[in-house]
Amino acid sequence: MIFSTINYRIKTLSKRKNLYNNKKNVNKEIEDSNLIKKYFTIPYIQNISEKFKRIADKNNYKVAYRPINILTSVIKLGKDKLEKTESSQVVYKINCTNCDSTYVGQTKRKLGTRIKEYKVDIKKTKDTRSVVSDHQVKLGHNLDWENIQILNAELFFHKRLTSEMICIKRQINGMNKQTDTEKFPEYFPYFPLLNISYI
Repeated sequence: MIFSTINYRIKTLSKRKNLYNNKKNVNKEIEDSNLIKKYFTIPYIQNISEKFKRIADKNNYKVAYRPINILTSVIKLGKDKLEKTESSQVVYKINCTNCDSTYVGQTKRKLGTRIKEYKVDIKKTKDTRSVVSDHQVKLGHNLDWENIQILNAELFFHKRLTSEMICIKRQINGMNKQTDTEKFPEYFPYFPLLNISYI
C-alpha cells in the first residue's frame, strides 16, 4: 500500500509538471504572438494617418484609427447632481447658528426625511426630545438646517457607524450624548492618524 501510494504520487507530480511545462510553453507562445501584434490608436486624418501605418508596419505594430468627432463629444452622459436632502447612507453634521455647538449623526434614509423628524421632534415633551431639539428649546437657539454638512457617505452600516463615532470625537463642542461613542475605545492610539474623507 505504501509503495503504491508513492508511485501514485510520483505519477501525479509528473503529470502536474508536464501540465505546468505545457502551460508555460503556451503562455510563451501567446507572449511571442503579442510581441508581433502590438496596437496603437491614432485619430484618422486623411493623407497623414496613412504615413504612420507605413512606419508601424516596419516595427511590427498595428495601427487602429478612430474618428476625431465622436458622439460623446456632442452628447453629455453625466448624471444630474443629487440634491443634498436626497442623499442617503451618510454621516452628517448640523451647526448651531447662535453658538459653536454641533451635532453629528448618521442615517441610512434620505437626509431630508431625518431633518423633518428633527423639526417635528421639537414639539415633543422634555423626556422624549432628542439632544438637537433639547438644545433649541433650552437655549432658544436655531440650527442651520439649510447648510447641513455631509461628512461621509458609506453604504455599510458598521463602517458608517464607525465613521460617525470618529466625527463625533472630532467635534470641539458637540451636542452628542456620551452613549453615541460608547463602542469607540476611549484610548485609541491611531485616532490622530485617521482621515475621514469629507465630501
